[in-house]
Amino acid sequence: MTDFLSTPEGPDWLHDAINALICGENVTAPRSHGKAVSLVTPQSLWEAVAEHLGAQEHIAPLLTDNREYPIERMLCEVIADGRRVHGKAFDLACEALGQSKHGHPTALHDVAEALIRPWANEFGRARADELAADEAACRAEQRKADAA
Repeated sequence: MTDFLSTPEGPDWLHDAINALICGENVTAPRSHGKAVSLVTPQSLWEAVAEHLGAQEHIAPLLTDNREYPIERMLCEVIADGRRVHGKAFDLACEALGQSKHGHPTALHDVAEALIRPWANEFGRARADELAADEAACRAEQRKADAA
């Protein structure tokens, strides 16, 4: 299979997945018969943000055993809602995370992309399986209708 991100659908999926993750939604892949499987969760974004913050030179590493990541969740919420909603808090959240190194609007987008990108081919395979199953079901239905 080709690299999913090289397909016409790939970049749009990556963009939508990054925004969904930042907004607190799971990034999922479809299954041909059943519930979608989560590829990346908001919890993993919060953990990655904690690691990212710990690597920033202007921020002391956060020493906490709190697995709920309240500071990281707050930063994600403020950035997800945007400058229009949070004004100065948005600017401060972006400053805390540092500058984007990959041309994204914020460094949070960089962190989200780094979590999602490795799963792109998995999503592509799952999507192809889902489409194949749908097509097979349509063919079976057509054969049944032709026989009747």
